[in-house]
Amino acid sequence: MEFQTTDRGDLGAPVQDVAQEAVDATSTRYSRTPDIDVEQTLREHLAGRGITTTDDVVASIAEQIRSGHEVRIGAHDGSID
Repeated sequence: MEFQTTDRGDLGAPVQDVAQEAVDATSTRYSRTPDIDVEQTLREHLAGRGITTTDDVVASIAEQIRSGHEVRIGAHDGSID
């Protein structure tokens, strides 16, 4: 899966790890509030961390989240917002 940084500068961690944090935050929110728009929530979490990806990648990850699969892109530092 490909991710790109926006113009926010250094992410402070590899882009895959930052993307993993966004995925984990989205998964956690979905588990607590299953009526959310998973794709939009994921886009917001990615953008909030200074990264973006294609609509196809977002749709694929969102489907995995909705299906209850664990999505692994990179390492997670333990923080979830």
